Amino acid sequence: MRLFIGISVPAELHDYCDKLQRQFSGIKKTEEYHLTLQFLGDGIGELFLPRITEALKSIKFKPFEIRLGRARRFPNEHRPNGVWIDCDGGEALRDLAERIRKAMDKIGFKPDKPFLAHITLGRYKEPLAPKGGTRPQMVRESAYENHSFRVDRFFLMESHLAQEGATYKTLAELPA
Repeated sequence: MRLFIGISVPAELHDYCDKLQRQFSGIKKTEEYHLTLQFLGDGIGELFLPRITEALKSIKFKPFEIRLGRARRFPNEHRPNGVWIDCDGGEALRDLAERIRKAMDKIGFKPDKPFLAHITLGRYKEPLAPKGGTRPQMVRESAYENHSFRVDRFFLMESHLAQEGATYKTLAELPA
């Protein structure tokens, strides 16, 4: 199983995410939007699910707001692999991510990278690269609109990768 822990973007913000996607040509678009708190890995056996779920159930938090920022190319503007939306959940979001990471570390799941709050909009089918020594195709940063949503739960998710894109299945819903 390929598992991660995340926050789902509410349906009422999907149109906004779709609008941002359309500003970046050449990406393989994400259709299910989420903010990953921790990727657990590939090849995780079902026998681990009760341990993971129990560890996550012990995490309590107060509901908080996440504010969506601008859509940007990552990892950098000159040779991007994809596009994401910056997210700001303040100290509450950073604290939740850290508590989840500590709980997962105790049962053997180390974070694969530092936490960076974002929602992936899509990845480039081929990374944009300079051609003949010229700059890569410029993809503008999105216009900013003020959007936010309330977080009162997070999820243990299973991800299935396919040619047409990833699909997700909720394995556990963990309320505040």
